[in-house]
Amino acid sequence: MRRMSSVSPYPHWHYFDAYPPGNLRALYRANGIVPPWGNMTMISDPCQHWAVFRMLNTHSTKPSAQISVLRAGDDKRLYCCQSVRSKDAAGNPHVLCAGIDLAPALQAQNIDPQETIEQIESSCNRGGGSAEIPAEARHQLESVGKILNIGWIAEGAVKDATIICPRSSTCPREKNCLGKAKPKLRPKIDDIREAVLAGESA
Repeated sequence: MRRMSSVSPYPHWHYFDAYPPGNLRALYRANGIVPPWGNMTMISDPCQHWAVFRMLNTHSTKPSAQISVLRAGDDKRLYCCQSVRSKDAAGNPHVLCAGIDLAPALQAQNIDPQETIEQIESSCNRGGGSAEIPAEARHQLESVGKILNIGWIAEGAVKDATIICPRSSTCPREKNCLGKAKPKLRPKIDDIREAVLAGESA
């Protein structure tokens, strides 16, 4: 974790150290990211599209970068991370993942981060949850990567971006990754109306 500041003074980053099947060993989140864990413990339905879980399910030891739109309710954030599968001193496999919040960096270049996020999210939704990053957004991210001196931003920008969330049971994708349609919330006025009508007919 200490090496991050020697590479770039950018403060908006996070760090995960996870062990199979998804147990969190260490967590640092200076950027306020909402992690797919509950109080350092694995929840029953974490979103499996996070790079850390994808890497846990492979045997590759090559670092992998990913651009993600994180949806937590109505909040939308854009992250880039790099994950690598390694072994600890006892020989146990684990995944180290470091990432940054891209919005402050975009804003520092007079780029509206919400517009960039909307472009990428729209592309992902058209692709079923993951898709190529639109050219304009990709150029913006590549530029930010050079300014921050973080090479894996450009590496992630040439790959498909993906929509992630804290819990798969609240999947925000237009095509829900669990294969279920998102339930429609009935307006409270409908419930009130039905209660009034039921009272009048009684």
